[in-house]
Amino acid sequence: MLWSAFGWPLAFHLVGGGATYLLSTNDVDLKVARFAARQNELAFGIAFMPGMMAGTFFPFLVPGYMYFFSGNKTLNNTGAVAAQATAVAFLYNNILKAISGRAHPVADSNSGSLSRDFKWGFFKRGVFYGWPSGHSMTNAALAMSIASYHRDNPFVVAGCGLFAGYVATSMVLGAKGEAHWFSDAVAGVLMGASIGWYIGNAFYREKNGAPEKGMRVTVAPLFYDDQKGLVASLYF
Repeated sequence: MLWSAFGWPLAFHLVGGGATYLLSTNDVDLKVARFAARQNELAFGIAFMPGMMAGTFFPFLVPGYMYFFSGNKTLNNTGAVAAQATAVAFLYNNILKAISGRAHPVADSNSGSLSRDFKWGFFKRGVFYGWPSGHSMTNAALAMSIASYHRDNPFVVAGCGLFAGYVATSMVLGAKGEAHWFSDAVAGVLMGASIGWYIGNAFYREKNGAPEKGMRVTVAPLFYDDQKGLVASLYF
């Protein structure tokens, strides 16, 4: 599933890069960062710190609980889908961060040049901050994979969309706006959502008897008596 996660949704990754260029060069990133820096730190902390914390832990806790601890087979399958999507997004995000080396906002000294400060190479500025937003990407992948797999349930789809949007907003407006530029979150959501949609859709098609065609790798859950495991398959 790793390489097939970049099939037809590739356009979303390109749009994420293009949006970053437009938002940074037109100082939209700067304006949003300055707006966040001017707000009441306590009020915005109460509003957005839960989103930042959820964005940190949910990509691990949600698939982990669904797959390993739930006794519900539907949740077990959903956990397998979500785990693959978040794993692909996490790996991809850290590669992009390591290569792009984008500076993060600084509330007291934000400027247009800072918002356009990329240090291309490898691991020039680490992977803690940078482009795109890891929280936004992994949580968008998590949410979209679940929404895609359970697309027949509008409440699940709506809830997943709201969750991903809240986490992305929290990463831009929380912590005095110092975690990420606006375009970091936009790119992260677009890229993560495309990964989540593709992986969730592949499992949805398998569930409904219409498997994906062409060469691909899949990792699927295996349940036997009280045991749980994974089966890796190569199709060609």
